[in-house]
Amino acid sequence: MRLPARLEAKSSAALGVIAILLATASWSSGGVLATKADLPGAVLAFWRLLIVACTFGLIALFTRRRITLFMLRRSLVGGLLFGLNLAVWFEALRHTTVGIATVTAALVPVMAMVVGNRIFGEKITPLAVGCAAGAIGGVVLFVVPGFAATGTTALGLILSFAAMGLWVLYLFATKRAREGVGTIEYLFCMAAVASLSLVPFVAFTDHGIGPPDHGWPWILALALIPGSLGHGLLAWAQGHVPLSTAGILLQGEPIGAAIAGAIFLNETLGPIQGLGLFVAFLALALLTRASSAEPASAEPATASAAA
Repeated sequence: MRLPARLEAKSSAALGVIAILLATASWSSGGVLATKADLPGAVLAFWRLLIVACTFGLIALFTRRRITLFMLRRSLVGGLLFGLNLAVWFEALRHTTVGIATVTAALVPVMAMVVGNRIFGEKITPLAVGCAAGAIGGVVLFVVPGFAATGTTALGLILSFAAMGLWVLYLFATKRAREGVGTIEYLFCMAAVASLSLVPFVAFTDHGIGPPDHGWPWILALALIPGSLGHGLLAWAQGHVPLSTAGILLQGEPIGAAIAGAIFLNETLGPIQGLGLFVAFLALALLTRASSAEPASAEPATASAAA
């Protein structure tokens, strides 16, 4: 017996919200898992992406999805940028806290707004400017008190901002790459290209191209939880939840990551940083909701590199 159409739609929307919350929680764990692995950024990113590519490759095989040369070409630029982004972000975690690296990356919607205006001529409203200023202010409130925390360096902050910039470029590079390419197919092709792009970087590390001698439980968890489960849940939820709702829920990732860092890595999270998190979340949520009304807005998957 089928539910009435209205009740069925509400049920699907509720499940979609739950799926996005679970995806956000999955991505929030990425910083902690990467820190626990204790490996160079390029090495960790390479093996994480290779496992993700194999996972989505198997899904494509069992669901009889065809991978074509056209899909690989569409994924080329996005894969190169994503691989470099992930390697830089993982390296940033070796020089700063999970909270600082993730909250800094939360400025992606602000950067995307600026780049979209310059490149695509997308309109910036006064509300968007106010939200961007609020988000930047919130990030400053969070970063400055934590900058003196143990293990935090200027290099870590620079790498965090570099990862954010690469993620913005990735979003715009793939903005039209998804046309004619399914979610599973794109994730497989993108992860495969990204992992191959990191081979030269991995070869010059002390670990070399062979499997690392430690950290495998964390690598597997990183690949399967934020890398596969997070993306899979979001891909399913996109068909059941409005863009604005999905975008706002995804802004909870830096909050979850900061809390996870405080719980599992004993990172500092004082009252001023809590205020910064709240201000940044509120500003980014308003910016996401306002931007979702524009036809040219990016997909809701604007989470940080931890994804």
